[in-house]
Amino acid sequence: MSGFTFHGVHSSTFGIYTQDQARTILPARREGKITIPGRSGSYEGVRGNVYDERLETILCAFKCPAGKTVPEICREIAYWLSGSGRLSYDKEPDKHYMASLSGAPPMAQHLKYGEFTLTWSCNPPFALGRTVTQPIASGENPVAYRGTAETPCLIVLRNPSMANVLNVTITAIKMSD
Repeated sequence: MSGFTFHGVHSSTFGIYTQDQARTILPARREGKITIPGRSGSYEGVRGNVYDERLETILCAFKCPAGKTVPEICREIAYWLSGSGRLSYDKEPDKHYMASLSGAPPMAQHLKYGEFTLTWSCNPPFALGRTVTQPIASGENPVAYRGTAETPCLIVLRNPSMANVLNVTITAIKMSD
């Protein structure tokens, strides 16, 4: 069994074991269809690859440690999982999502065991990779892009020297399909 890390804390901290329930290969494509009265078919207002948030469901179970009750552990887990933050799965440790829980996770309590289902809402809907930092030299400075989806990019230029930097040009090159 594998787990996940949320807010920098791994699920094993709470003795949680996980099982994927509904991992998706792609988030749902956003439908932008508009029905026009008196006309057959519909007008598709959204063109291209535009996607909604990603929803993924995992089943979680834990055994209550000695000296604690299941409700106590549930409150600790609820505190940890509240809000939004960085989510990464053990199966893809080099990727992460910006996620928060969707809905109220249903909970089954037994004498020394607890079980609940988490539905993560990931927005943006695609996995994010590591931050690339590289010094800029004179001429072209290619950055190795290893992504597979069109996603926004943040480029930060820092000049640690006292010299002025002139004529900086940034060119976006789309990866071939």
